[in-house]
Amino acid sequence: MKNKIYISLLVGLLGLSSCGEEFLNVEPTSVASENKEDQISEGLLAGTYAYMYKYNTQGSSASQHRDFGLMGLFHLCDVKTDDLALDSEGSGWFSSDSKFLYRTEEYNRTFMYWNFFYTLISKSNEIIKRIPSNSIDKEQLGVKGQALALRGMSYYYLINMYQQTYSSLQDPAATLGVPIMISAAEGESIKKRASVKEVYDRIEKDYKDAIGLLDGYNRSGKNRIDKPVAQILLSRAYLTMERWADAASMAHDARVNSSSKLMDADQVAKDGYNNIENDEWMWGADITNETSTTFASFFSFLGTFDDGYGGAVGQYRKIDANLYKEFSATDKRLSLFKSPNAKIDSKSEKVEEVVPAYTNFKFKKMPGWTGDYVYMRLSEAYLTEAEALAHLGKNVEAANVLKIWMLTRDPKWDKASVTADEVYTQRRLEFWGEGFAFFDHLRLKKDVVRDYVGTNHWAVMDVKAGDWKMLYQIPRRELQDNPLITPADQNP
Repeated sequence: MKNKIYISLLVGLLGLSSCGEEFLNVEPTSVASENKEDQISEGLLAGTYAYMYKYNTQGSSASQHRDFGLMGLFHLCDVKTDDLALDSEGSGWFSSDSKFLYRTEEYNRTFMYWNFFYTLISKSNEIIKRIPSNSIDKEQLGVKGQALALRGMSYYYLINMYQQTYSSLQDPAATLGVPIMISAAEGESIKKRASVKEVYDRIEKDYKDAIGLLDGYNRSGKNRIDKPVAQILLSRAYLTMERWADAASMAHDARVNSSSKLMDADQVAKDGYNNIENDEWMWGADITNETSTTFASFFSFLGTFDDGYGGAVGQYRKIDANLYKEFSATDKRLSLFKSPNAKIDSKSEKVEEVVPAYTNFKFKKMPGWTGDYVYMRLSEAYLTEAEALAHLGKNVEAANVLKIWMLTRDPKWDKASVTADEVYTQRRLEFWGEGFAFFDHLRLKKDVVRDYVGTNHWAVMDVKAGDWKMLYQIPRRELQDNPLITPADQNP
């Protein structure tokens, strides 16, 4: 059952507004009184989570149907890969991203991405500074732990979009990253472009501190971060840093300690990836009638059966034709996409018969645009552990972990040894459309390959791994407002 989210006027003022024009030099106004700190911190946290699925996070005066929070940014990144194929140019909300356009400093894309995560950091800092490290209040420490995890996550996605991937750098300590903003109680912020090493040090510290504070904390629902969620977030950073043993260990602990359960094969085939109550979901956003952003939403673009852009409007989201071939004949996930052998009947009234081959059926319609947003599923823990083990040369151990998971997707799967690339293929198939593809391409230095015989991409083009067109320049408004970042510090 969905829970309504109630946020007071005070929280609305402190927690829901975006940075707007101000950027990194913003410090939210404190209006808390000493005897209401607990309520204020909890309210600020609720507002921070609400911001993550807010429409128009950048405060634009014009319509911004691509801007619906974290899942909007994930989709913006997914269309840059070869995993997700657009059927047509359509409305243009994401088609230019598919062609790697508008990445330079003067364009909205880089501002929207930068503004979203630094706003999330600012909101997190407001919570962190209110709760002393020596507090004995478990609930308050749990709130602080969540804020730390959200801040660590924000720096992770920022550093991956504004600098080349960690393992490709000769010297992360001498390479420009992004500014590091922390609360005054923690020390001095770094308002210039901190080094990549400094950013990853901050990411790791935030996550580790969060894990410690969340130990024994009982969250109120899956719309909140708990310890296993924070552990998997940290494992993402370890994968990017190629700290394979740490990634495997962190993911293993998370899956062992999580209360979530894998879907079985029948559930995989029938699930709509739209309900936070699904046992496999570890973290997500519970979208209600009150919080739905309707036409400007994830399901508007990904929901083939919905009334939005990716459904009734006809701007279908498809799986890459070459990637589709990686499914075995007995894989239950085949039903999540239209077979190239299926009939296309333009006169039919059934959506699944009208849409073109490879169109996704994965994300299904919920009444009133209330499909929930998935941020993390238990599958990630298995796939991360298996991949990390394979990178370590422990291919048999990797297969043993992967088999536990694969049997819930393909009951006929039975391999005694797997490579890291084989696990990566399963990540691509499993997390299609969920915001993983772009960041996996970056960290594994995979080319984007769309120009091949039989391609089903609208934007037919290849991009080599490491090409700067995959990434963003620092927004011009940051260069104008922050004297510590000069044009000489700009990305290519």
